[in-house]
Amino acid sequence: MSDIFNMVIRFAMLLIFIRFMLQFAGIDRRNPYAMPAYKATQVVDLFGRIFPTIAQGRVSLAAIVLMFLLRLISISGNAALGGQGVSPIELFFFATTTLALDFLSMCRYLIMGSIIISWIVVFTQKMHPILGIIMQLAEPILAPFRRITPNLGMLDLSPIVAFFVIYLAEIVIRTVGSNMIPMLG
Repeated sequence: MSDIFNMVIRFAMLLIFIRFMLQFAGIDRRNPYAMPAYKATQVVDLFGRIFPTIAQGRVSLAAIVLMFLLRLISISGNAALGGQGVSPIELFFFATTTLALDFLSMCRYLIMGSIIISWIVVFTQKMHPILGIIMQLAEPILAPFRRITPNLGMLDLSPIVAFFVIYLAEIVIRTVGSNMIPMLG
């Protein structure tokens, strides 16, 4: 039962993360390849009435709040299924820590996807629009690193630097989290 519960929560979190990144990358909701993700996550629009977007409409606080609520439901549900209790403070910090780790993990997978797609495009000389969307989703993550890495022509070092920074951030979050929350360690 807990496996099905966790799978549903992970799928919902992935959908909302994709929605967050679509908005963050500035991909129009009328794009025919992005439209299904926007339609599947209309709940974000409902929450958007309460939690506004910031950064010229690119950062959806509603999506972040929804991912946090899903993480709270996941932790509480797993504790209940395991016959355990979780204090509200522990629940809050555990949810915050695991959400940050999940978010960084999804960003890492998005970067890996964009790397693989760039190789496919180089070898096939073709780009399907859905591949372009995935590349666009990774761009807001890679853009800050492109500004600090040297331009080596065809060789882009920004994904390597991004992976390194994400890895360091995960280590810091895990270390701080495991010192604050025994469940994380």
